[in-house]
Amino acid sequence: MLRFSSILAVFVLASVWCFAAVPAGSNLGFENGNTGWTFQLAGIESGPCYEGTHYADLRNGYIEQTFTGLTPGATHTLRLACLSQAPNGELHHAEILIDGVVIAGLHLGRASSGEVNEYLSANAFEFIPAKASVTLRIRSLQSGSAGLMIDAVRIDAGPAPAPPAAAWSSLTTVADSRGGRRLVNGSFESAIVSPASSPDNCGPAGNDHLSGLALPGWRVTRGNVDVIQYDNALAPDGANALDTNGHGPGGIAQTITGLSPGAVYTFSLLHARHIYWGTAPMTGEVWANGRKVASLVRTINQGWDDGYGLAEVPVLASASGSLTLEIRSTINDQGGSILYDDLRLKEGGNAFLAWSLHHGVTADPQADDDRDGVVNAVEFLLRGDPRSRTVLPLIQGNQIQVPLSGLARAAGFTDVLKTSRTLGTWVNAGTPGCGVSLISDSSAPGADGVRVYQIAPGERRMFWRHEVTAP
Repeated sequence: MLRFSSILAVFVLASVWCFAAVPAGSNLGFENGNTGWTFQLAGIESGPCYEGTHYADLRNGYIEQTFTGLTPGATHTLRLACLSQAPNGELHHAEILIDGVVIAGLHLGRASSGEVNEYLSANAFEFIPAKASVTLRIRSLQSGSAGLMIDAVRIDAGPAPAPPAAAWSSLTTVADSRGGRRLVNGSFESAIVSPASSPDNCGPAGNDHLSGLALPGWRVTRGNVDVIQYDNALAPDGANALDTNGHGPGGIAQTITGLSPGAVYTFSLLHARHIYWGTAPMTGEVWANGRKVASLVRTINQGWDDGYGLAEVPVLASASGSLTLEIRSTINDQGGSILYDDLRLKEGGNAFLAWSLHHGVTADPQADDDRDGVVNAVEFLLRGDPRSRTVLPLIQGNQIQVPLSGLARAAGFTDVLKTSRTLGTWVNAGTPGCGVSLISDSSAPGADGVRVYQIAPGERRMFWRHEVTAP
């Protein structure tokens, strides 16, 4: 058992946004030359376009335009269509900047011969402007004379499209030693619409490269992904596995609803390295409700022919009982990445680790990430934010109010309020004669609540501290 003493503070801010303006730019398809744009070492070309007859070739330069009509402080989304001219086996790179700040990278290889819908157009890049006008720059990271081809640029008010949602009760329970419920199309066996019928599938038969909503049950959140359907990928469940690199690094997300609010679940998956594309380690990430909760690495000795490894990550459902799970590739220089199969979610898991991953702090009860003198064990139990140095006004009138986490209590964390009149002797609050009595406690294992203590009338000086015990 570990024991800690400290005090915590928390403040909660809430905001509601509404949109009253429509972002505006000009010549967003480059049909009128460079009107509206600033070009530096880039050019306008005719030929294979996403729409119209012209596109911008970034080459080794950039294009730039100022957009107006945005709502400061609200989420907006940049969209565009892009196509690579990179030699086979290589990727072209660029980055997207809003007012000089990079909001996204573009890493894209050339579509293979015979692919139908070559332009990648379903991606959406979010940003929050500080003012009503912003300057967009799309900058090549190439040194050669041919760069990414850009077409159909626009900025929309509002966030990127949400991933598909499925109810927890609708997921299929898997009766094996690993357990849990398989996510919708969690083994990637669902039928895929052919490239001839889907603009978001640019892969040849048997090697689908998918963006947007082309992967059933999922939204492709970045780049595109590759459903590998040939036998030597050795998929552990069914015939297919998912390569999170299509023409470049991709990612997929799905939302599960109907979960217990704030409860711990464990997201598990099988993963292996693509056996081609060099010998360097391949990497990926797991995100839960917009927070990175795991980094994954597969080496050349962990390829699919060496067997798929199991990764298990504890995660927290939101206060509304939803959980958006996402896996991403972080390989920007290869056409293949980690392969995934048999994605599941099950109830329960390491609550303190899930809380630590959610907040992005050290999973050590004795750590103090924000250096406010309140260790993470105390932050966890007293519903604090371990990244923010704040002081909670627990004393209200002649009462001491202690907010307790039901999640922490269910995980075995306990709190004892200690009081003292002289700082020499400390006793448990509620001890006869100590000057403080417990009058109510709405917290319980699994249920957040507040423990309220009453300070006796006439007490002129009272010191108090929390003594937290971690299992």
